[in-house]
This record gives sequence, C-alpha cells and structure tokens, in this order.
Amino acid sequence: MKESFKVFGKVQGIMFRQTFIRACHRRGIVAGATNNKKDKNLVTCTVEGEDNEVYKLKNDLLELKELNSWGSHVEKIQVIEEDLNINSHEVTTDNVDSFKWTEGVQFFL
Repeated sequence: MKESFKVFGKVQGIMFRQTFIRACHRRGIVAGATNNKKDKNLVTCTVEGEDNEVYKLKNDLLELKELNSWGSHVEKIQVIEEDLNINSHEVTTDNVDSFKWTEGVQFFL
C-alpha cells in the first residue's frame, strides 16, 4: 500500500519528522515527510508498506498523546489524492541519518 496524507497538530520544531521516519523504518515502511512552510501545524507524509503496518502506524499517530519526549502530537490525518514520490520529501527513510538532529529526544511512536 502506498498513501500520502497531511498530518495536523504539534508537528514542527519538535522532531516530528525524525520521530515519524524512525517509526516507519522500525515497522518496515518506506516513508517521507516534509514540513509545510506556511503552516507550522502541518506536515505532509508519504508511506509505502504492508497494509496492516500502515494502518497501525496511522492509528498510533492519532492515539498516542505524545509521539516523542518533546511533546509532538497529531490531532488529525487527512489522506490526499495526489501520489507524492517518497524521494521528493525533505526527510525519508533513506536520508534520515544524513541530518544533524538535536540529541536527547525519546521516541514513543
């Protein structure tokens, strides 16, 4: 299954993309995530993996009160029709380790 969606909530400036991408990697899902420059409460994501794993990931995004120790939280997910290429995203499961991330964040997702 491949799907692109918008994630709304407390998702920028608090390590959401790293948290999301590392959770995808652990679940065997190929993914990408991009911050929205105009809306600090929006990140666009694309995932590709087993249907069940994608479903569980999206459920966990909505159900967990905090996704990481910095307070990242998702309020809503909106599926988009546009089929976004994973490699067009800022952070992907392929390039996540090439970024200099701030240390000390714990991932709960």
